[in-house]
Amino acid sequence: MRIVFIGSGNIAHFFATRLKAKGHELVQVYSPDRLHAAALAGLCAIPHFTDNLAEITTDADVYVLAVTDGALPQVAGRLSYPGKVVIHCAGAVSLDVLQPVSEHRAVIWSLYSVKKENLPEGNQVPLILEASTPEALTTAVAIAGAISGNVLQTDFRQRQLLHLNAVFVNNFTNHLLVIAQRLCEEHSLPFAILHPIISQTLAQAQRVAPSESQTGPALRNDRDTIEKHLALLAAHPEWQKIYADLTASIQQAAHMQP
Repeated sequence: MRIVFIGSGNIAHFFATRLKAKGHELVQVYSPDRLHAAALAGLCAIPHFTDNLAEITTDADVYVLAVTDGALPQVAGRLSYPGKVVIHCAGAVSLDVLQPVSEHRAVIWSLYSVKKENLPEGNQVPLILEASTPEALTTAVAIAGAISGNVLQTDFRQRQLLHLNAVFVNNFTNHLLVIAQRLCEEHSLPFAILHPIISQTLAQAQRVAPSESQTGPALRNDRDTIEKHLALLAAHPEWQKIYADLTASIQQAAHMQP
């Protein structure tokens, strides 16, 4: 397949390097920053690059819009490739955003936090697929299969729910780690002392259902410890609220269990 990448960021680097390694023909890359387009073109031996949407070739088979969620409507609104397969890579954006571009629309969303400076290794990064036509689905399956061995087809609502869950397990969890890091720094404690319990928690979540491995003062309804913890957070009322809300949520979840 002849593939054009519209975008040159983290996902474009991840997808393009994998597809190039599997023998797909990458014919062009676009970025509004010409230097970024040139960098990805050089990395993947892509013969043409441009910073002008009007210069994108129209004779490719597939167009991958690897741009930010916010930029998708604007970029898609300036493109028209009828009969071609057009793919976007955003987890929380509908296929309908590509309606002006082609009837053959698909999504390949990476359920993974990708950084071009440290691209994922292995073959198990989850890719979530959705497509508007059988042709688009066949093409998306082929492309996704060249990138990862862990591919799941969903509808839009299911994809949105996976995106929500990714925020919980990745973004929100990381923010809690940021709070712990800053509390350690404020009190001259090494954050590294928490690394083993962080590793234990994440490893355990992959072995046992998280609902079965919850521990701590909230689950025990240890009010004395909870009040002491809240007092320690007196200088940070926003973190106090997070602690109190999570404590209440843990207790509610425990009551909901059969």
